[in-house]
Order: sequence, then C-alpha cells, then structure tokens
Amino acid sequence: MALSKRGHDDAAALEDAPVTKQPKLLQELEQTGMLDVPGNFGSLSSGRPKRERKPPEKYSDVTPQPSPRKRTTTTPKTTAKRSSRKPATTTKRGSQISKGLKKNSKIQSPKVLLGSFSPAIVPNQEPEHESEESDLSPLPPSLLLSAMITAADKQTLPLDRSSECAQNVPAPLPASSQNFIPNTSQTEATKFQTLPSHPSTAQTPEDPLRQTPQQAHTDNQTSPVQHAYLTPGSEPYPNIQVAHENLDLKSNLELREQHTPPQGSYQIEPTQVSPSTPLATAYARSDATTECEDMECSSRHASFRVDDDLQHLRAIAEQLLGQRNVGQNKPEPIGKPEVWAEGRQELCETLHYFRSYQSSSYATGGFVRGFMFDKLAHDRDYIDSDVILSRAGGGRVKDKDSGEMKAGRDQKEDSVAAGLRNCMLSRNPVVIITGVDNPHIPSKPPHQYCVLDHFKPTHIWSEKSGGNEMVRYRFEKLNTKKDSWWRAKDGPDVATLGSLPPPVERQCGSCGVISPQVYLNGWMCLRSTCASFWKLITATPGPGNSTSLQEPNEASLIYDPRFLKQKTPWVNDDRDYPLVSNTAELSPHARPGDNTSVAFWSGIVCPKCGSCIPRINWTCWTCPNTTCDFVRSPPHTLIPALSLRDPFWPVTDLDTHSRDTYSPLIDLNVFLSHGYRINRFKLPGIDGFVTHMIANKTVLEEDGGPDAMFEELQLTDIGLERRSMPSGQLKGPNYCRQFLVNYGMPYKFIATTASRSFDGAARAITSTRSRLNWAAKLLFSQKTGKSMQEVAEDCKRQEFNEVLALGYFQGQKINYHDDGEYGLGPTIATLSLGAPGTMRIRMKARQYHGISSNTGLYDDAPPIPGCQKYEDRLALQPELDALKELVDTKPYNSRRKQIPKELELNIRGQAKEVLTMQLGHGDIVMMHGAEVQQYYEHAVEHEGSLRFALTCRYIDPKSLKEEDRPAYAVEADGERYDGSRLL
Repeated sequence: MALSKRGHDDAAALEDAPVTKQPKLLQELEQTGMLDVPGNFGSLSSGRPKRERKPPEKYSDVTPQPSPRKRTTTTPKTTAKRSSRKPATTTKRGSQISKGLKKNSKIQSPKVLLGSFSPAIVPNQEPEHESEESDLSPLPPSLLLSAMITAADKQTLPLDRSSECAQNVPAPLPASSQNFIPNTSQTEATKFQTLPSHPSTAQTPEDPLRQTPQQAHTDNQTSPVQHAYLTPGSEPYPNIQVAHENLDLKSNLELREQHTPPQGSYQIEPTQVSPSTPLATAYARSDATTECEDMECSSRHASFRVDDDLQHLRAIAEQLLGQRNVGQNKPEPIGKPEVWAEGRQELCETLHYFRSYQSSSYATGGFVRGFMFDKLAHDRDYIDSDVILSRAGGGRVKDKDSGEMKAGRDQKEDSVAAGLRNCMLSRNPVVIITGVDNPHIPSKPPHQYCVLDHFKPTHIWSEKSGGNEMVRYRFEKLNTKKDSWWRAKDGPDVATLGSLPPPVERQCGSCGVISPQVYLNGWMCLRSTCASFWKLITATPGPGNSTSLQEPNEASLIYDPRFLKQKTPWVNDDRDYPLVSNTAELSPHARPGDNTSVAFWSGIVCPKCGSCIPRINWTCWTCPNTTCDFVRSPPHTLIPALSLRDPFWPVTDLDTHSRDTYSPLIDLNVFLSHGYRINRFKLPGIDGFVTHMIANKTVLEEDGGPDAMFEELQLTDIGLERRSMPSGQLKGPNYCRQFLVNYGMPYKFIATTASRSFDGAARAITSTRSRLNWAAKLLFSQKTGKSMQEVAEDCKRQEFNEVLALGYFQGQKINYHDDGEYGLGPTIATLSLGAPGTMRIRMKARQYHGISSNTGLYDDAPPIPGCQKYEDRLALQPELDALKELVDTKPYNSRRKQIPKELELNIRGQAKEVLTMQLGHGDIVMMHGAEVQQYYEHAVEHEGSLRFALTCRYIDPKSLKEEDRPAYAVEADGERYDGSRLL
C-alpha cells in the first residue's frame, strides 16, 4: 500500500508555495531522512515509493529548492499519539516488533561509536545548538548507506532489509550499471543481520578460536591486525540475531555533520565500481522514486566528494596493477637476489625451506616452509614489492582444445592451507621463490629461480573462477625495512603497507562468517559453503526496489587497494631471517663420518655469487656459475673398518647368521664355504636364482680383503661423481642421487658416464673384479657339481669385464630398477663395503598386474606364481600363443584388449617384496638368469654414514655402438683371486 499524498503540489513546491500541514509522524520522518532511503520498506516507518510526478514544463528549468521547515514543539501526549499510530505498511516481523513497543515510547536507534567520528547523538535527544536549517544539505539516498558503511568500519550497524547475507553495501544498483553474471534463477532478497554495536578491540588470527561462539561472531574487526574472520571450511557460530527493522539514519546524518576527517586521511566507503562506466554511475539510483527526490539536487556536493574518493581509490588500484608488467618485456630489477638457481634440483637440494620437485609449495611437519610461483599463474594473481596474492596450487588439468592448464574441479582447502594457518597462528613466515616465467613479477628475474624474501601469510579465502571454486592466499613482506630487489627500476612507489585506510570487513547473514572486501566492486561472502558465496547485492531491472544476489563479472573485478596494502603487525616484524640454508659446518674435533652426513651431500649457497651449489663431486663443492671460481673441499676423517661391527649382531670366525626374509613361494638352499654362509633363493616360475653370500670375520680381515678395500676407497679419489640424467619435466640439469664411476667396458644405463681403464685403477677396483669372478665360479660349481677348473673354462668367455662403483653418503639410496639392458651377460654380482644396506626384490608391475601401463593391453608374457589372477591367466596362455602364430595380428590384439576386463585386472599399486636381504660389510649378492631381470626389479637402501657398492657385469663388446666403444683395451682379469686364504 502506497503512502497517502500530503498535498504536495509540484508547482507550489517549486515556487516555494505554502505547504499543507502534514501529520507529525511524517514530519519527523522527513526530517530524519527516512523517507529518502530507497528500499526502506518493511519497518515501522515504511512506505512504498510513489509514482514520479513531473513539474509543469514552464518550471522544468527551475532548480528545485527544499521547502523551509519550521521547528515545532510537540507535547508528550501528541507524540505518544502519533507514535502509536499504525504505519501504512509493515513486514510481518515489523508488525511483531511494533506490538512489543510501549505506547508512549519512541523507536530507539542504536548508538554508534566510531574511532574517528564524534560520539553519536541519541535520536530522542535534540542537540544543544541545532539551527533552523542544517549546514549540511541532506544526502541523496545512495550515500546514506555509504555513511553507515563508513561508520561500520569501526562499529557495525543493523541493516534494513531481510536478506540472505548481511552486506553493508551502498544503495542497490540497477542491473544496467553493474557488471555481473546473472543467475538462472532469481535469488530471494538478502537477509541482513544485526551486527554488534559495541566497539571492537584488536584481535589476532587465533582470537576467535579462543572465544565463546557468541563472542567470536559478534566481535567485528577493522584494524589491519584483525583477520579473525572464519574462512572456507569453518562452521558458522549459532545464535545469529537477525534484525528486520530499518536503519535510523538520523544518527548517521548527525555523525556526518559533526565528523571532520583528519587531514591527509582518506574517508572512503565500500562501493561497487564498474570499470566500464564512470565512477559516478556506481551510485545510480533505482527506478523507484520517493517524495523527497528534491533533496538530491541540494546534496550533489556530498556525492561529488565520495565520487572523488572512489576515483582516487580506483586510480591507486590501477597504478598497483600497472606495476605487474605482464609479458616478456619486463624492466630490470633494482637489485640482485641473495639466493638463486638455474635448475630445480639444485634449488631443492640446497634450500631447507623448499624441497618440492614438482609442487608449487613445500610443507612439512604441519607447517608450510615455502612457495614457488612460476609460469602456471592465475589471471588474478598479484605481486608487487610488498604483497603477493596467489591461487592455491593443484586442481588443474590440460584443456583439450587450447592445451592450457585450467581448473578441472572445485578447489578445497587441503593440508597446505592447514599448514599455512599454523604459520599464521605461530607467526612463522614463509619464503617465496619466483620463476623466470612468472607473468606477474614486476621485473625480469635474472635467473631461472630467484628467492624473493620471507613473507607473512595473512589471509586464506575462496573465490570463483570460470565456474569453479578456488582457494586464494595473501602474503605480506615480513621485513619492510629491507629493499625488495625485484621492484622494477624507475617504478613508481604507489602505496606502502599501512598507508591506506583499513580494509572493509563484513559479517555474512547466511553463515555468520566475517569476510574482507577484496574488490572495489563490492563486498561478497568468501565462505565457499555459504549460499551467498561470491555474490554481490544487485538491484534487479524494472519498477520498485527489489534486489538479488548475482555473481560478479570476473573481467570487471578491481582489487580494493585497502585490502592489498593493509599492514598486519606481527611480533617478529622486520626480522631479517637468513635466506642462506645449509652451511655444512664441521666439528672442530675430527669425527669419522662428519663430512658424509646429509648436510655434506646437500647443496650450499655460494658465498660469492649466491648460486645454489649441488654436491656433484665426491670430494668438493664447485660453483656452477661460470663467472665464479668458488670451490670448497671439506676434509675427510677416516671411518675405520672396525667401527662397522654391530655389537648386537656379532661377527665371528664361524658362519654368520642370516637375517634374510622371503616369500613362501621361494625355495631356499643354504651352503657353507670359504667363510661364507651362502643363501641361494630359487625364484618360482623362472630360470634363475639370487644368492646372498654372508661374510664372517675371516673374510673381512683377510689381507687385502673387505676391511682394507673399504679404507682404501676412502683415501683414494677414484673419480666418483653424480652423473647427469634426462631432466624430464624439471628445468635445469638433473643428477642421480649416487656418486658413481665406471671401469672397463662402458656401461650405458640411465645415467651415462665415461668409463675408465682398469690400468692404473685403485687396487680395490681390480680386486673386486677378481674376487667376484671367483665367487661366480664357486656358485656355478655348487649348482652343477663340476670342479672349479671345469667351471672356469666354461665361464672364460663371459668373465666380468666391467666394474661400476657406487658411493653412498648418509641418506642416499637407489630406487627400484633392473639390470636387463641389452648386451649384458646373465650374471650380475655386487660386493657391499661399509655401512649395512637392505636390498629388496619384487615382481615388476607389468608382470604382476598383467597389463601394460602404456597401452592398457594384456601382457603376453607367461604368468608366474605370485602374480595377479595367476591361475586364470595361466589358463588363457595357450589361446594367446595360438593367436600369436597367426599372420593376421588383429585377432591377437583384440583378444589382448578383452582379457583385462574379462579377468577384472587393474594396474593400481605395486607387488609386495618377495625377498629382502640384509647386506653387511663384505657381503656378496649374485643374480643369475636373464628372466630374473625380465620379471623382477630391485632397490637398495643403506643405514650409516658411508657405503660402497661395487657391481660387476659382462658386457658384450658387439652390443656397443662404434662411438661408445672404449679407446683402450679391456684385458682379462690378471689377479686371479682363488679364495685359498679363506680355507
């Protein structure tokens, strides 16, 4: 029902004609400005807007003037009578509230306290010096809510509409003046909440977690240190008081009249800005009109002031975004990074705060240590000299059409986000690294990877992009006194941290979570599970003043510089934590194994140029920077062979007990010979075996035996290095994790290495070759029953002609692999020296599952016991063998496609170990049979400070390419070790 007209003739109003006396209630409402509020419906003073009435044409050029208002006195009786009068229209909730009011009382407005404003004037108490006409002209309706929002920066107010989300935003905008993506269904009017009216105190991120539910949800925060709002994944607190009364804007007008902004500060209200229209249109009014539209002309100067503030904010935002210098032609930085690397592996091996070879983040122990931002950046990512905004990593898939990496699913908070929250609570900064392909870095990084500095994680929230949810982080530089080397030369210093007013924060009426205003377009709830998530309040087209929640147009989003440039105080602010990581310091006392620890095979930062130096050489670090000559060679303290003895597993002159474990499918035969306990494991279904020769004290202490060989290898530089490997997806050089060198016939496996001649090699190398040749003959003699002389004659053509020496520092290992390369003989033997190791053997995944991981076809190799669906696969083998003989291969390939589904085979997981051998100092492991390498693979780990593994093979010279053949001759074994001293 529309309010009844009170005799306002348009022409009379324009000519200052006498006005028909109005009822006292409407006089009070007109003075307080309640009738000017668009959408002020559903309260005790509500009224539907009237149809606009245009003045006569002869007065169309006349500027309307506000009608003079006379101060009148009202007796308590009359006031009570007017106050008890039922309004024209009320909501159901408003009617309930009106029934609860006392007859002789006025509607009380909440008292507003602002940090930078004068104390609020109680509505039912007149000011002492109120003039006949206010010095400040009435503000237009679009600015009334802005006044309230400015006040809510320090003190929130109850809002006037029943809506899904309590958004303290300015007057709703018509859809034509906003950039939004309309939903397919109309969203019902948003439900505003009553927010606390008491002033808040500074909080820390953990304060809401320690408060009662009522305290955590009622304490609003506005200080830059306050980021206590719950973020996506948190549960809202109950007992949210929802208000359905409209705002008493008289208090806001009086505050506006009394407030004088401090000089040099910005009083800027949250707003909704469209970059495609002038800023003034962001305050465009709805199509509904009110009886007091003539106030708009007299209040334009106030609108201009707010528009100037918004224009200034937008100008700051555009300057900040302009510093990103997206593209290849970036300016030079003002400085140089303290730490940098040209490869991913050397970076991860050197820096303790970033050891992630694939991911963009590194977290350990429940805390995040570092982030790397490189080529895969989101369009809304932002980096300047002090602040970084980024999308959380993960959840991307390659687009089939464009080939670009795009979000393939909604992103939720994961363990990285949880670790980042722990950093926020514990005040642990994280280190951020940039790649040279980072599109948002303001300058051109001088190296592939450059360390920026320590940053404070301050915010975690959710947004939407391309219809998918994504998690976002905000970081803030810890030490602002330190120059940011990545700032562009001659780049403008737009705004420093804390130089702008604090960001706007609002509490959502749907979920009760406090979220910051990230974009100038307006406030949105940033809790992904909320019904009002990522939606702006927007006026719908057509008559009236209805609103709905609409998702913003992503292209129109402009960062709010108050959010970007807020300063979050920490107790450890401006600490200059070192970016240099491992220093690899030695004890002043000579301790065996000091220089073979993890720290000494990890990388170090070059003290001259800042480059990350991986430990490539067995004896030293050498800076990879061609313009730097830094070399560091730590001294080595000999590890005595006697220190390798395990007191809980003693070694005697008798045979040593076994600690090997194996599958029931494996047959074990045990022999004792020449001081060795010999375990021979017969693998099922194949022609081959694995033998473990466990040494006793006599073997270890033999003259020139394992003890002497271990100490000699420590004192002799045999040329051990970490060899390069194919880099794959990693940028920069990639190295194997072991130090190795090859002697004799060249051996080309994953890591290529130049081979050396046996001539002039260390005695430990040549003795290993001779000892393992003897061990192979001994085992074949036991198996065949032939004499050693007969076996020696049979093996003469395929004696070992190559030795691959591997050195392991503490924590190094070799992963699962096989030794089935083309051209190798059927027997492979390894001598273990130094720290104990564990060798594991398992069936290969292809043979175990019966499926090729590349093609998805059934593997045509005959199944062996222990594989998946062994009996069923064995029954199908004759059929496959018959189809394989056909000239037409289509039936054979078609059958291979059908079998995996028919037998319900899968390729998930790996086979369990069938054999685990505990390798001690001086032990020998021998694998015989080509099928051992075809069906099985092995891996070795070791415990302790130092271990050598010397492996011998026979390599057919004819299998090598002409360019791979050695320039030297590989002579036969000249030592001819026979084991006679062990008898």
